[in-house]
Amino acid sequence: MSMAWQQPGWGPAPAPTAPAPFRSPTHPGPRTDALAIWAIASAAAGTTILVGLGSIAAIVLGLVALSRIRRSGDDGRLLAAWAVILGAVTLVALIAATVAGIAMIVTVVGGMQGMPGV
Repeated sequence: MSMAWQQPGWGPAPAPTAPAPFRSPTHPGPRTDALAIWAIASAAAGTTILVGLGSIAAIVLGLVALSRIRRSGDDGRLLAAWAVILGAVTLVALIAATVAGIAMIVTVVGGMQGMPGV
């Protein structure tokens, strides 16, 4: 009596089947707009290396990419929108830090003028 209890999926392996031929898609879908990629790369550079210039480039390239995407129907709208947002936030932060730095320097210099011997 060789009646062993069988688990589902256990047992002999199924017979191998012939591999299906590779079929390429009939339509690859929309392609990502190149300006959107450049815009997000500029935004990344604007937050790290090229703080002012990269932020301005990200805003300009992102806006141009959004208008091109609207006309052509390409993909990349989210990349371009985030590039504009990140570029604007970085630019506002740079301006705020510059104003705060100048105010700090003016305060320090103004406080030093009242000191004797200066």
